[in-house]
Amino acid sequence: MDEFIFEVVIDICAKTFKLKSDNGNQKIIACEDTEQFMRVLDVCDRMVDPENITYADLAVTTDK
Repeated sequence: MDEFIFEVVIDICAKTFKLKSDNGNQKIIACEDTEQFMRVLDVCDRMVDPENITYADLAVTTDK
């Protein structure tokens, strides 16, 4: 049975990509370093429609 990615959630701070399929399955790709993250990001930019890509909120601390 074929599955298709209908959404990719990119978390820049965690260097992860959450892939959501049309069948309800999810897979998380955790990158080990920035270079690997940038390679996966490039693949997403080339292969996934922009309307199917979302970005997780940035992690911000407010220590004063």
